[in-house]
Amino acid sequence: MWRLTRREQQVLLVILGLLLVGWTVRMWRETRSLPTTVAEQQRSQQ
Repeated sequence: MWRLTRREQQVLLVILGLLLVGWTVRMWRETRSLPTTVAEQQRSQQ
């Protein structure tokens, strides 16, 4: 099958790690509740 060098394995590990961190941050941003600011509250009352 494939035989990757140690350097190639490290590069793949870094790429996969960055993808995992990116997906985690995206999901966290989508699911966390954002506090409404005073300006937003005033606009919604008008």
